[in-house]
Amino acid sequence: MTQASPLDLPNKGYLLPDAVAMWPPVWWTWLVLALLCILVISTLWWLLKRYKKRAYRREALLILKQQTRQGLEGRHIILCHELIRRCLISSGKDQQAALNSRDLIAVLDQQMTKKHNFAQLGEAFIVAPYQAEIEINTEEIQKMVTTTRYWIRKHHA
Repeated sequence: MTQASPLDLPNKGYLLPDAVAMWPPVWWTWLVLALLCILVISTLWWLLKRYKKRAYRREALLILKQQTRQGLEGRHIILCHELIRRCLISSGKDQQAALNSRDLIAVLDQQMTKKHNFAQLGEAFIVAPYQAEIEINTEEIQKMVTTTRYWIRKHHA
């Protein structure tokens, strides 16, 4: 048997060209990259704007956490009412913040779930800030603080 030389191969007429280079890319690749950069920058800008807009929520939750760390007392009812009104004012809902407590609770409960609503707290939550002596047990105060914390985190600004 004789060895075949490279020129004697049966497919010698089919010489393939060099591989097509991947660079430079097609003209629209730059357009896709530019749109992708614009999308990333606009998303980051929107997230930063949203973070700054919701700063009042973080501050209210921090105040509530600091005040309840010392123990639950009757004064926390007043604090909850105050924080709710401050959040409403910060989100631009001054008319709702100016409502009396009974009407305000009805408006707030429209945004709340059945599990977390202010109406379940009863009359004590509505009239307690206007009483000189507040006589509420710790369990009811804890419910009120939990509901207020839930509302601050979830309300629609």
